Amino acid sequence: MSVFLAVKMDVAIGDKDFDTVTQEAFPMEGVARMRALPTLQWKIWGVDPERRQASGFYLFKSREAAEGYAHQCVRVLQERPGISNVTTQIWTICEEQTRGTMGPIDLPMISEL
Repeated sequence: MSVFLAVKMDVAIGDKDFDTVTQEAFPMEGVARMRALPTLQWKIWGVDPERRQASGFYLFKSREAAEGYAHQCVRVLQERPGISNVTTQIWTICEEQTRGTMGPIDLPMISEL
């Protein structure tokens, strides 16, 4: 059973521009950390400069791993300058329907790549 985790947050830019704040809050080193998350299959990173928001979308093979990461990332992200109002939601994937629409749920875990 796969689960989908969505993480959304507000980005306060202060005297910097949106790109600078998000690049500082989400450095490329974060990609390496993602590759080590248990049962993570993929992550999509998203930003909306007009709304001053950022997001992450994750596919995990394990609900327990997704829940554990959700709790951890809320705490860690809220400590980063410019990041606030971090929220998470977890959904169970409807696998048959998702496969029927070519949703990428049968990929290996990124730690195996």
